[in-house]
Amino acid sequence: AGASTLCIFFPRQIQNTHTGLDLSVPEYQEIRGKMMSGHVEYHIVVVTRLAAFKSAKHKPEDVVQFMVSKKYSEIEELYQRLTARYPQVSLPLLPRKVLFVGESDISERRAMFNDIMKFISKDEHLATSPELLEFLGTKSSTAIDFKGKKVPDDREKEDEENEALDFFKEEKTPDLISQLLSMENTKKGEKKEEGDEEEEEILDPLGIIRY
Repeated sequence: AGASTLCIFFPRQIQNTHTGLDLSVPEYQEIRGKMMSGHVEYHIVVVTRLAAFKSAKHKPEDVVQFMVSKKYSEIEELYQRLTARYPQVSLPLLPRKVLFVGESDISERRAMFNDIMKFISKDEHLATSPELLEFLGTKSSTAIDFKGKKVPDDREKEDEENEALDFFKEEKTPDLISQLLSMENTKKGEKKEEGDEEEEEILDPLGIIRY
């Protein structure tokens, strides 16, 4: 998962006053792996006055700034989730996925991601969506949109509590063990796939490799 920096007070005006959120992607960082493998993290700067990103000590008019680092696959997932939930919105094009990534490809991706994030921060629905808030580091269960309404997830919370109570019922112990084993195998499979995805890109800053 992408990392995030400490949220700090930032005395400046919000450009998107109607959403209370400014997003930009000014830079990136190459993370080297084994051999020629690795991945790139794109730094997303968040400037906002949304309550979901502030602590109780902040005033409503306070503006905070922080940064999150995200990989291509994480931004792609957000893009797909937003287009699925808001099909009426025409987001800027997502950069194409390639196996060999050179310096020019990375620079082009950063610029396209910057356009996407700026577009999202200007749209009232996208800027306060649970998908974006979670992407930027706020769990949807505690997210508050810019109208001050808490995102409903009481049903999911009740289901989790019921599952926790069922854990101690003796008659469900055999089923529980089989479920845990099944979940463990699934997790192992997911980790393997995630590991494979980490190696999907080969950095080629010198342009030695050709398609």
